[in-house]
Amino acid sequence: PAAPPPLPRHRLVVDRGPFTVAGDLALLRDQAIDVVVCKNAGGSGAQAKLIAARALGLPVIMIDRPFIPPRQKVHEPAQVLDWIAHGATPPALRGV
Repeated sequence: PAAPPPLPRHRLVVDRGPFTVAGDLALLRDQAIDVVVCKNAGGSGAQAKLIAARALGLPVIMIDRPFIPPRQKVHEPAQVLDWIAHGATPPALRGV
């Protein structure tokens, strides 16, 4: 981030996975983490963090994924372009 977040007593750690249980155990211990808050992004990307938290007996607050209503799915480029235009004729071509 361009500026630190306005939080008291925080430390920003930027890293890129894949993460390991050993690495996440060390991070949680070194930073004296007492609760883990994470999002449910699906998949196994956060598995190491969850295993590490469980091994240390830390509570985990999992933020669920938002509900996504049923939606149209398309598979061909022409269908995508039609969906983007919502089937409408662009103003420049009206009356042509």
